Amino acid sequence: MVSGQDHGVPDGGLHPDGSPLTGPTDAQEEGFPQDQAAAMDALRERNHALVQALNRAGKELTKAKTQLAQMASPPMNLALALGVDSVSFDEMGVQHANLEVLYGSRRMVLALAPGVRADRVRPGQTLLLDENMVVVQVRDQAGSGPLRQVSRIMDSGALVVQDTSGASSLVERSGALMDTDLSVGNQVMVDPSGQMALARVPEEDRNDLVLEEVPDVTFADIGGLDRQIDRIRDAIQLPFLHKDLFRRFALNPPKGLLLYGPPGNGKTMIAKAVANSLARGSGTRGVFLSVKGPELLNKFVGESERLMRRIFERARQRAGQGGPVIVFIDEMDSLLRTRGSGISSDVETTIVPQFLAELDGVEALDNVMVIGASNRIDMIDPAVLRPGRLDVKVRIDRPGREAAASILSRYVTSDLPLAAGTSGGDLVQVLVRDVYRQDPGRKVCDLLDQDGRWNPLYMSQLISGAMLRNIVDRAKTMAVKDSIRQDREVGLDADRCLKAVQEEYLDMLDSVGDQNPEQWARTAGLTAGRVSDIRLVDRAGAES
Repeated sequence: MVSGQDHGVPDGGLHPDGSPLTGPTDAQEEGFPQDQAAAMDALRERNHALVQALNRAGKELTKAKTQLAQMASPPMNLALALGVDSVSFDEMGVQHANLEVLYGSRRMVLALAPGVRADRVRPGQTLLLDENMVVVQVRDQAGSGPLRQVSRIMDSGALVVQDTSGASSLVERSGALMDTDLSVGNQVMVDPSGQMALARVPEEDRNDLVLEEVPDVTFADIGGLDRQIDRIRDAIQLPFLHKDLFRRFALNPPKGLLLYGPPGNGKTMIAKAVANSLARGSGTRGVFLSVKGPELLNKFVGESERLMRRIFERARQRAGQGGPVIVFIDEMDSLLRTRGSGISSDVETTIVPQFLAELDGVEALDNVMVIGASNRIDMIDPAVLRPGRLDVKVRIDRPGREAAASILSRYVTSDLPLAAGTSGGDLVQVLVRDVYRQDPGRKVCDLLDQDGRWNPLYMSQLISGAMLRNIVDRAKTMAVKDSIRQDREVGLDADRCLKAVQEEYLDMLDSVGDQNPEQWARTAGLTAGRVSDIRLVDRAGAES
């Protein structure tokens, strides 16, 4: 084997990067015979290829070693910083520090790695420990944890806090709370072991949940739901307004009412109309406490339950003043979801029992009616729907032709600027005919059922009261814009109404989009479990 440059190449045959030299070092120009020169050139090319292969192999080996080291590295642990125990520096200026930490429920003193500055560690921060239990990194403090209420502030700054059961404990303040003004009654987040208060939690304003004025919505404002309204009157108005008769006949008024069905069909309006009718009928000032289910969900352990208690506490307080109180919980399926479903963050395991405890009357709920609204009754915990709880259930469905005409007549009235020779009733019929026609011009999509059949879905099968109102508002906006453009009042006419229906239809096509077929079908109020695929309509063709 040739010994030059470790690869069998004479000295001077390669650049430092391994590439072959050219020019004056070429074999022929050095005076070698032609056959030897060719052999030398071939050796140089081969050597260059070998060097490149070795470089690639070296890089791959380094990468593999790094990955292997990562896979073989031991797990690291997390701890809570309580404070600096001691700090010193040797003659070389290297830091030697120990930290007092909380590791699980154990208080320990651990060494701090030289590269981590002790003066930047604050109580309450999260610490990363290596396999030797040395602190190698300081992180921000945790952003979630159990909640406690401050019941006393010690002279030292430590806090006496209480949990939801009323049990007290003494906790230290984190560095983030050192300069924070706290008072009795404040909510603080503590670490999982309950030994340190990490952060103050802003109080939810209970007044944000209360509408002190009686809602101005009446049953007369709601169109197309006469049958449902009659049932609601029997279930709610009669027990409130004729209490003596109900006592005589030993009838217990229902505690709650559930309004369910596809979105946009008047569930919230009905709840407000109920509050209005009860207040007017009793001659007192009623109260409407409205809250959306997601607003009660909170990342802090126990906070959702506390808010639920405060809502019912507020309801009892207002009811004690003699007036009826409606507690309206919208999107109830997001709050009182079936326990153990695994869909949410398991907050339902505590919030559902808390709601049931309030509803079942740990304290009397006189003059208080709970009304829930949901698009997905199938997701509400069955215990909530048992008799004696939300046992009155009224489905608020999509409007048919007659109901749609009744709804539209609330928004297309004779006092509006109408085109000459046009009446409000005429425009209502124009709108109903166009919305409810079932032809390719109003087809939204095709649905594949579980039997393998494609079935057309039309605009009329997805229409809601909210959409009907939106169509009228679109037509009115067109008339307003034309009036401004032409510098004269332009009346509402059939052409503008038809254009408004077309715009709503195109928006409906966009809303279907690329969604999970079964989930979309359930939300839209279609037959559950029967939709396995969706075939969209060509929007370009629909616009033409």
